[in-house]
Amino acid sequence: MRKKMFSFVKTKSMFTRFSLIGLFAIIAYALILTACNGSSNKKETRLIVGWQTAWATAGQIVETMVNTNIPELYKSNATFRNFLFGPDMLEASLGGNIDATTTGVVPAINLLAASDDWVIVCRLIDFSCVTIARNVTNIKSYADLKGHKLGVPFGSGAHPYIVQRLKENNLTIGTGPDAVELINVSPAEAIVVLQQGGVDAIGAWEPNATIMEQKEIGKAIDEKRYIGFLSVRKSIVENNPEEVVALIKSLIEANLYVAKNREQTDEWFAKRSNFERELLKKIRVIEPNLKANRIEDISVEISQEDIVLSQQVADQMFESGLIKRKINLNDRINLKLAQKAISEISVAGSKESNIKVLK
Repeated sequence: MRKKMFSFVKTKSMFTRFSLIGLFAIIAYALILTACNGSSNKKETRLIVGWQTAWATAGQIVETMVNTNIPELYKSNATFRNFLFGPDMLEASLGGNIDATTTGVVPAINLLAASDDWVIVCRLIDFSCVTIARNVTNIKSYADLKGHKLGVPFGSGAHPYIVQRLKENNLTIGTGPDAVELINVSPAEAIVVLQQGGVDAIGAWEPNATIMEQKEIGKAIDEKRYIGFLSVRKSIVENNPEEVVALIKSLIEANLYVAKNREQTDEWFAKRSNFERELLKKIRVIEPNLKANRIEDISVEISQEDIVLSQQVADQMFESGLIKRKINLNDRINLKLAQKAISEISVAGSKESNIKVLK
């Protein structure tokens, strides 16, 4: 009887021991599975960046990220989708098809006004909005535009610039001899429309502005500095801030690459946009990063001056009816991620020795 009792106790003890071993095995397996899933989710984080093929010099910067391993060096999961200009990208943004935009201040404000799930995270480039008048006209200033047709891509960075300039010169938008007729002309059509006399002047940016001048189609009568921004979905900024920091680091490194490799990056831009290669050497360039020699020279921070200028644009757009609600840019700009990216890259230094051109 004792032997049977002892055998029963021994069997029960062994059963308990095996149960505990099995339990630990299940827990260990679950932890490994969770870790693997976490790693998998991180790799699958979506960050599709919209960019404009016909916008210099932002185009050269993104072309660099597309044609080199820079995003990989900074462990960025970003992929890039190209658009003709801002309004097309706005539609894709609101439709959930892209997660970040590289645009001028006006499309950025349009996006912020249309959706609360977007935030500006860093400066992209400084650029010029230019008014070009046909050479065969006598238009030398905005005052001379009365009774003429003025083209501009509606919804683009040049749109509120044109509207504001007309207002400043006490010119009415409309038809007839005492007004200026505003006509929607896409960037792809701008050069031909101006050349053929569809409009008498046009609002443009680079490289279109320089192409019109170099081909002696028109001459600049006015220009103004504007700003481009990188905007990202707020949900990504909040849930995956490191993804955004990695993208900004890639952007900083790409700026330095463009500054040091203008021939190559202009070639990429010319091939994609179908602009003449030689004309790109003559475009207006006001972006200070293109003079950089070191990674420390690159600045993507948004200054107080940038915010003031952009707020003026946002206010003008609301007053002109171009957006339906007021935007307070101080509430829609996140400076922390750019500051983190700049701080970390200044300590680590440039990765330019590891940059490779993709085939």
